[in-house]
Amino acid sequence: GASVPLFTVLEISTRRGFDILRHKDRNLSVRVSATVDPALNNSNDVIADLEAGPLQRLKGRFGVDYTYEGRRSDQTDTLADMARGGLLALAMIYLVLAWVFASYGWPLVVMSVIPFGVIGALLGHWLMGMDLTVLSLFGLFGLSGIVVNDSIILVMFYKHQREVGTPWRQAIVDATCQRLRAVLLTSLTTIAGLTPLMFETSRQAQFLIPMALTISYGLAVATLLVLLVVPSLLCIHESIAMGSQRSADDRIAPAGT
Repeated sequence: GASVPLFTVLEISTRRGFDILRHKDRNLSVRVSATVDPALNNSNDVIADLEAGPLQRLKGRFGVDYTYEGRRSDQTDTLADMARGGLLALAMIYLVLAWVFASYGWPLVVMSVIPFGVIGALLGHWLMGMDLTVLSLFGLFGLSGIVVNDSIILVMFYKHQREVGTPWRQAIVDATCQRLRAVLLTSLTTIAGLTPLMFETSRQAQFLIPMALTISYGLAVATLLVLLVVPSLLCIHESIAMGSQRSADDRIAPAGT
């Protein structure tokens, strides 16, 4: 827009009032707050624009310092806590799977679908034209626990086939083919339950849509890839295990003779 004289757009009146001098850390401070219309912009873009121009000019010209408080400060603290919580959650998932499977390698195969779920969640936000929110990140926690269910279905069936003496290559094929319906039903029922929420127009449901979007799209992408990635990783894992076993046998054989 263009610049216009201040008096042409408003009326100024003078009156007596109380003068409040705010301080922070013994320094004189001024508090500036604003509300961003989510239909036009988001707070992250606004802050990035301020950092790139106006705030730097004010700091260079007048030597002032600035900090972000209120919701922005709370958001930063929340993201830091979520990062620590995410690492702890992944560690706990790994420990539980390692205990159940009695293996250090199979849990990594099961958890390999989690990154694909995250990619699906990001893709869903991009396709729907929605920004990532804190609730989107909360949805990732739930998504991580859901997507491993499909992997567990495959790996558990593979483990059963190996226990009854099926060769490992055939066991991988059997697990993928015979558990296809179970994997699809597990995912599709969850996606079907969340789909109405994604298209809900009521104001009360708007803050839940990013979470539903994260879980639905992440689960959809992970389901498609779990039938390809997990069998491939199982094949690699078993090939490495077989190679290690043969090397160990070769080292033991001369000692026995």
